[in-house]
Amino acid sequence: MPPVRSVPLPTECLRMIFQNISNDIHCLHTCILVNRSWCRNAMSYLWARPLSTASKHYKLIQTYISCLEDVDKLLMDEKVVVLPDLPPPLFDYSSYLTEFRYHRLKWAAELWIKIKDELSSSSHNPKAFEITKALSNLLMRKCSKLDTFSIYWEDMPDYTIFSNSPYLSRINKFSCLFSDEYTYRYRESSRNTLDLLQFLPTVCNDIQSLDFRQCDSTAVNRAMKDIILAIPNLQDFKYYGSKDLIYREEIILPALKSQTNNLSSLFLCRVLINDAIYEILSGCVNLETLVISDCKCSFSLISSTKTKFNLKKLHLEFFVSKSIVKSLIQKFANDNLRSLYLNTLFKNTYQTILKICSNIVEFQCNELKFHESSNLFNLLDNLNFLEKLTLTDMVFGDDIGTDQFYNSLGTHLPPTLKYLNIGQLYKPKKIFGIDQFHNLLKNCKASLETIIINQPIEYNDSDFEQIINYTKKTDSLRFLGLDCLRNNHRQRVKELREVFGVFIIPKYDLKNW
Repeated sequence: MPPVRSVPLPTECLRMIFQNISNDIHCLHTCILVNRSWCRNAMSYLWARPLSTASKHYKLIQTYISCLEDVDKLLMDEKVVVLPDLPPPLFDYSSYLTEFRYHRLKWAAELWIKIKDELSSSSHNPKAFEITKALSNLLMRKCSKLDTFSIYWEDMPDYTIFSNSPYLSRINKFSCLFSDEYTYRYRESSRNTLDLLQFLPTVCNDIQSLDFRQCDSTAVNRAMKDIILAIPNLQDFKYYGSKDLIYREEIILPALKSQTNNLSSLFLCRVLINDAIYEILSGCVNLETLVISDCKCSFSLISSTKTKFNLKKLHLEFFVSKSIVKSLIQKFANDNLRSLYLNTLFKNTYQTILKICSNIVEFQCNELKFHESSNLFNLLDNLNFLEKLTLTDMVFGDDIGTDQFYNSLGTHLPPTLKYLNIGQLYKPKKIFGIDQFHNLLKNCKASLETIIINQPIEYNDSDFEQIINYTKKTDSLRFLGLDCLRNNHRQRVKELREVFGVFIIPKYDLKNW
């Protein structure tokens, strides 16, 4: 008998398998007898970021506990934790880890204890802290492939658990999270967070991505500043300021002056964008992505002369002033811009877009209201290179507004469009009724490759008939994502998949596709 060849599965197939077996990860062990090489590939994928959704994969904690060695168990207080007797692991699961997120590990441990001990709540449970501490020691000893490291201000163990790791120096992504900027000083254990932040600049020279949240501690903010100054090549920086926009912004953000030649992506949330911040932005000569969310802009910035930027992606969110949105587009956008995200679409906004950056190929609008629909349609009619359109969290208010929007949208979709994603509506009485697929697709001039309707819709045969007719007509559809598919839709879904080669996007992946 010829040997069985090992054929690696595509990433999407592995992801779907993981979703199906997340309640009992050990069922994969049966694959060992069939194909050891494939199983190693699966393990490497599944255990690289196993706690990306801690609430679903809490049972993985038990698997990690089975991997604990004596050096890890010694860190736990035996009076607090009595470990269950578990069979030895079949794989060295901890060695596959590439992403360590302390808060997700702790939340998963708390959930595991809550279910195991049948508790009403396990938040701040001392057992969870002891187990998380031991698991952190295990993972940091074994994670030779580590590239992402994230800590949380609350209940961090002694920083030497992390500083003694031979692999901490290899990380290229680091984040320090706080529940809000005022809580740090109320916890004595927060000292461990500060100790770790102060240690990182001594070993972490390969960090390229930072994610910081300002807190009510001068020492912590200075430690964050020192990390920015110490690393040689910061490319991606995310910063969340305080809600009142006044706490110690002068400590962290000025340090970005040392990275202006390196930064390619910058995210600013709750920041007062004044002349000093604008000066830093102006110096970022290689900046390609800029996100400004929930920020305030000084009057001097709005009235100052525009500086030449070469952004490819601009994201403006949570601005209520028409003049500010218009001014920011004028300052940061130009013909090189390819992607634009807005959460409002005023008349003067779409006119500014057409004047400043009409070459965009990707547009996303959040919280579109019915009275803004005409602005959207006028914009779509004049975007000659648009390939990707995403509309999320729309607010139409009544059935008439919803019907009118869908009746008109297909007519205004540009022929260049390849991707259409229509997201949730806020509290509509009727969401997507009979024949609205017909109204959306019958006059659509675009040859769409991807259609996603992420809404709680009751589909019927007529809806699927319109999709199939559109697929026959254009021969373009390759990916389809629909919420609320039922068993009675199985035959039509099978037809789309097998006859027309359309991949049906899993429901859990609709928001990430």
